[in-house]
Amino acid sequence: MKITRVFPENPTGIQIINSNNQNQTSKSLKSSNLVDLQFENIEYSVKVFDPKLQKKENKSILKGLTGICPGGQVTAILGSSGAGKTTLLNILACRVPQNSESQLKGRVLANHQEYNYDKFCLFASYIMQNDILMETMTPKEAFTFAASMKYSDSAIQMQRVTDTLKSMKLEKCQNALIGGITFKGISGGERKRTSIGYELVSNPACILLDEPTSGLDSFTAFAIIKIELQFSLFIPQAQIYSNYLIEQCFQLGVDLFIKDKKAMQFQIQKKIIDHFQNMGFTCPQSSNPMDYYLSLMQIDNEENQKHFNKMFQYYDQYCHSNVILQINNCENLLLPLKVREISQIQQIKQIANRNLMAFTRDPLQFYIRIFQTIVQGLLLGGVFWKVADNEGSVSDLMGISGSLFFCVFNLVISAVLAIILTFPVEREVFLREESSKLYSISSYFIAKQILEIPLCIVLPIIQELISYWMCGYHNTTEAVIMHMFVSILIYNWASGLGMLVGCIFSDLKAILGIAPYTLLPYVLFSGFFANPKFFYSWTRWIQYTSPITYSFEVLSRVEYKDQLYEVDPIELYDFKYGTWTCIYILIGFIFLFRIFAFMALYILKSKLQ
Repeated sequence: MKITRVFPENPTGIQIINSNNQNQTSKSLKSSNLVDLQFENIEYSVKVFDPKLQKKENKSILKGLTGICPGGQVTAILGSSGAGKTTLLNILACRVPQNSESQLKGRVLANHQEYNYDKFCLFASYIMQNDILMETMTPKEAFTFAASMKYSDSAIQMQRVTDTLKSMKLEKCQNALIGGITFKGISGGERKRTSIGYELVSNPACILLDEPTSGLDSFTAFAIIKIELQFSLFIPQAQIYSNYLIEQCFQLGVDLFIKDKKAMQFQIQKKIIDHFQNMGFTCPQSSNPMDYYLSLMQIDNEENQKHFNKMFQYYDQYCHSNVILQINNCENLLLPLKVREISQIQQIKQIANRNLMAFTRDPLQFYIRIFQTIVQGLLLGGVFWKVADNEGSVSDLMGISGSLFFCVFNLVISAVLAIILTFPVEREVFLREESSKLYSISSYFIAKQILEIPLCIVLPIIQELISYWMCGYHNTTEAVIMHMFVSILIYNWASGLGMLVGCIFSDLKAILGIAPYTLLPYVLFSGFFANPKFFYSWTRWIQYTSPITYSFEVLSRVEYKDQLYEVDPIELYDFKYGTWTCIYILIGFIFLFRIFAFMALYILKSKLQ
C-alpha cells in the first residue's frame, strides 16, 4: 500500500510504518511520507567568556527565527563559515543541549506536532559534516548493516542496498574498504556519498544534511542534489541554491542582527532575483546570484551595513506575514514513525559479526596486544627468575610477594590501557548509530563484550604460561589452575574498569590523564607497600574498594599455601578475607564495573553534533 498524505483520525497524529505491512517495493528510495518542519520564534543563546569584562556573558546565536521547510522539497540554507547553519540544524534535530551554559526558546514542529529527540529519530535522519563510518567496512557492507538493522525481510534489505549503491554512484567502489586514519580507503567524495547513503538506505521521511557537498567536485555535487530532488527529501544545507533563505542563517550570531532582532526570508528560488531587485540590488550579469547575495550579507563590509535596515524593513513588510500564513496553512498529517523490526538478539548478532569482521581486517591491535603480553611475561619471568626457589627467609618472602604484586599490576595495566585506547575510536561511530536508533545501547554493549571477553581469557593465560615456571612458583596442578583462573579474573575486572573510564570521558587526552589517578589509590591501599593496620582510620575504607587488594591476597594465598617462612605472610600483609571470599569479590567487581560502564554509556552519552 502506497502511503500518501493522510489526515489523522486519532489525536496522537502518529502513523506506525512497518515494511512487512507494505506492498510497496524498494525499487525506489523515494519516500512517500511527507513531513513539514516548522520552527517558531527560535531564540538560542550561549554563555561565552568576555576577556574585557573577565566574566561570562550571554551571546545570542539565533533570535526570533520563524520559518517552514515543506515536505517533498529541497530547502537549502546558505551562509558563510561560522554563520550558524549547523546550529539551526541541531535545533531542528533536537540535538542542542539546554543547561546553565545555553538556553533555547521557541518551538519546533513536524506536521504541527511538537517532537523531541527520540521521536525525531523515528521519522528523520541527520547527516553531520564529519563522515563518521567504520573504516574496516566497504560501502556495500555498511549499507547492508544499516538495512539489516531496519528491516527484517532479507529481500527488502538487499534491494535497499542495491538501490542505494546505484543512486549514490558507488557501484565501482562498493567492495573497497572505506578506510580512514589507520589506512587508506575510498576517496573523500566516495566517503561523503557513503555517509549519505548510510542514512538513505533506511528510507527516512525527512533528512537533514550539513554541508553534503563539501569536498565534492561540481559534477558530483550536482549529482547528489539531483538525487535528493528525486527522493523529495528535506535537506537544509549550505553551498547550493535555495527555496527559502533566512537572513539570520546568513549571519547568525552577528551583533548587528542580534540588536535589530530582525529576519528576512524569501519565497521560492526563482523569485530571489526579483526580490533583491525590488530593494535596489541588481545581480551583475555573468555572476552567480548566490555568491552576489552572500557578498551583500557580509557584516565586515561597511557599505553592506548601510543596507541592512532596508532589508529588515522589506522583510517585515512583505515576507513575514507570508511565512506565518504558510505555517498556518500546513496540513496536519500523520507522522510516519518507523518501528524496529528486528529483535535485540538479532541486533547483538549483527553488531558482534561486524566487530569480528573489523577485528580480522585490522589485526594490528591484536598483534600489538599479543606482543605486549609476551614481552611482559618474559620481563616478569626474567626479573623474578626462580624467585620462588627459596629457603623460607624474609628476603625470599619479599621477593615472591614483589613478583606476585607485579603480576597483578601488570595484568591490570595491560587490560585498562587496551580498552581506554581503543574504545574512544569506536565512540563516535557508536554515537552516530545510536543517534539514528539503529540499535539499542544494551545491544551494542553486549556485542562488544562478546568479542572482548575471549581476549580477556586468552591474554592472561599466555602471560602466565610464560612467566609462571620462570618465576618458579608452586608447581602443583591445583596451584597452577588457581593462578591461571585468578589471573583471568584480574584481567576481566581491569577490562571493566577501563571500559568505565572510556565511557565517562570522551577525550583521549583526558582519559590518559585520569587513568593513572584512578589506579593510584588502588595500588597504594593494596596492602603490599604498607600493612593495612597502619592506615589511618579515615582512609582505611579505601582498601575495601580496591580490587587489587583482593587480587594480591588470593594470589599470595595460592602461592604460600603449605609453605613455611620465618615470618607468616598472612600476618605480615594482614590477609583476612580468604581465598574463595576474594574470588567471589573479584567476580563481583567484574560485573560491577561493567554495570557502571553501561550506566555511564546510557546516562552520559552525548548527542553527536
